[in-house]
Amino acid sequence: MKELKEINNQPGSNNNKNDVRVTNNFTLNINLGDPLNLFALIGSIYIVRSIVKKRKSKRKKMQWP
Repeated sequence: MKELKEINNQPGSNNNKNDVRVTNNFTLNINLGDPLNLFALIGSIYIVRSIVKKRKSKRKKMQWP
Protein backbone atom coordinates (compact mmCIF):
# COMPACT_ATOMS: atom_id res chain seq x y z
CA MET A 1 0.00 0.00 0.00
CA LYS A 2 1.23 3.47 -0.77
CA GLU A 3 2.28 5.72 2.04
CA LEU A 4 0.23 8.84 2.62
CA LYS A 5 2.10 12.08 2.08
CA GLU A 6 1.79 14.77 4.69
CA ILE A 7 0.92 18.15 3.26
CA ASN A 8 1.84 21.27 5.20
CA ASN A 9 -0.96 23.80 4.97
CA GLN A 10 0.43 27.30 4.84
CA PRO A 11 -1.69 30.44 4.73
CA GLY A 12 -0.64 31.40 1.18
CA SER A 13 -0.99 28.00 -0.48
CA ASN A 14 -3.98 26.14 -1.83
CA ASN A 15 -3.54 22.39 -1.77
CA ASN A 16 -6.79 21.10 -3.17
CA LYS A 17 -6.44 17.45 -4.01
CA ASN A 18 -9.15 14.83 -4.31
CA ASP A 19 -8.20 11.19 -4.46
CA VAL A 20 -11.01 8.88 -5.49
CA ARG A 21 -10.39 5.19 -5.85
CA VAL A 22 -13.21 2.87 -6.80
CA THR A 23 -12.83 -0.86 -7.09
CA ASN A 24 -15.83 -2.83 -8.32
CA ASN A 25 -15.71 -6.59 -8.50
CA PHE A 26 -18.78 -8.36 -9.85
CA THR A 27 -19.01 -12.11 -9.88
CA LEU A 28 -22.00 -13.96 -11.29
CA ASN A 29 -22.17 -17.72 -11.04
CA ILE A 30 -25.05 -19.59 -12.65
CA ASN A 31 -25.24 -23.30 -12.04
CA LEU A 32 -27.85 -24.98 -14.24
CA GLY A 33 -27.01 -28.54 -13.34
CA ASP A 34 -26.36 -31.17 -15.95
CA PRO A 35 -27.50 -30.49 -19.53
CA LEU A 36 -30.08 -33.28 -19.53
CA ASN A 37 -32.11 -31.56 -16.82
CA LEU A 38 -31.82 -28.25 -18.64
CA PHE A 39 -33.10 -29.73 -21.90
CA ALA A 40 -35.96 -31.42 -20.05
CA LEU A 41 -36.94 -28.11 -18.46
CA ILE A 42 -36.89 -26.25 -21.78
CA GLY A 43 -38.83 -29.04 -23.49
CA SER A 44 -41.52 -29.13 -20.81
CA ILE A 45 -41.99 -25.35 -21.02
CA TYR A 46 -42.38 -25.63 -24.80
CA ILE A 47 -44.95 -28.45 -24.51
CA VAL A 48 -47.00 -26.63 -21.88
CA ARG A 49 -47.07 -23.44 -23.95
CA SER A 50 -48.20 -25.31 -27.06
CA ILE A 51 -51.01 -27.04 -25.14
CA VAL A 52 -52.19 -23.72 -23.69
CA LYS A 53 -52.25 -22.13 -27.17
CA LYS A 54 -54.34 -25.01 -28.55
CA ARG A 55 -56.86 -24.73 -25.72
CA LYS A 56 -57.20 -20.96 -26.18
CA SER A 57 -57.82 -21.32 -29.91
CA LYS A 58 -60.49 -24.01 -29.29
CA ARG A 59 -62.28 -21.79 -26.75
CA LYS A 60 -62.37 -18.85 -29.17
CA LYS A 61 -63.85 -21.06 -31.91
CA MET A 62 -66.54 -22.35 -29.56
CA GLN A 63 -67.57 -18.86 -28.39
CA TRP A 64 -67.85 -17.33 -31.88
CA PRO A 65 -69.67 -19.67 -34.26
